[in-house]
Amino acid sequence: MVKFGELRIQQLKKELEERNLPISGQKADLQARLREAMEADGINVDEFEFVGPETSTKVEEKVEEQRTSSSVDMNVLLVAIQKIAENTENAVQTGNRLAQQIAENAENAVQTENRLAQQMTQIAENTSQLESRLTQQITENNTQLEKRLVQQITESNTQVQEKVSKLEDELSTLKNDEENLKSEVLHLSNRMRELQLHGPAPSTNNPRLKAPTFDGSIPFQIFKLQFEKTAMANNWNAADKVASLFVSLKGPAAEILQTIPDCERDNYEALMSAIERRYGSEHRKQIYQIELQNRGQKMNESIARVRN
Repeated sequence: MVKFGELRIQQLKKELEERNLPISGQKADLQARLREAMEADGINVDEFEFVGPETSTKVEEKVEEQRTSSSVDMNVLLVAIQKIAENTENAVQTGNRLAQQIAENAENAVQTENRLAQQMTQIAENTSQLESRLTQQITENNTQLEKRLVQQITESNTQVQEKVSKLEDELSTLKNDEENLKSEVLHLSNRMRELQLHGPAPSTNNPRLKAPTFDGSIPFQIFKLQFEKTAMANNWNAADKVASLFVSLKGPAAEILQTIPDCERDNYEALMSAIERRYGSEHRKQIYQIELQNRGQKMNESIARVRN
């Protein structure tokens, strides 16, 4: 039984062959290869005992080592040559593949360039067609728009002319009416002048109406209406109206004369307005009641509406 370190080259090769491992190389290479395989199997290499001659001479080991070394060198050389040949063949194959790929890439590039050129041509044609269609559509739209605008302008001008013509007719009518009014006014003025110059003198024997009196007990509007009718019938001028109004006021109503300034006492309108401010609102309720009594209910009208 021998230890691992005592194994000779032949024993190392035998152990390696049993494990289907390479047997090339020097003793140190064989020992390293065998140790790695045994440790992979879980064997303690330093304690494991191998079957074989326990001793060997130094000369035998030396001769065996040299023979193995020469054999190993030759094997290494052959392996190196074989690897070089394989590498060369692989390089040639790789070069061929690269050349083939380059050629294919070049062909693909040409095809791609052709396709791009065709696409660019198609895009240019489509763009030209689109531009033509857009130009045609814009032209048609502009033409239609111009027609509509011309039509609208024509219609607007026609309407404006009709309105102007109508306004001119109305203006002519107004001018004619104005002339007619001027003629009538002139005719009336001449008639008044003739009546004033040649008309009969007013008769002093005509009976004159007596002015109504007002003390505030009757509605002011009734008094005012009676007074105005009396003044018209008697042909009173402004001064006659003032004098008659002074005489007509009686009782509490006459006291209002004290509140009228001296500058307004000869003004009929100012006197009548003062009386109306004093007595006009006091009798409105009575007037409204009289109007309500005289007013009838209309169809589809509520009582509340009648009262309002």
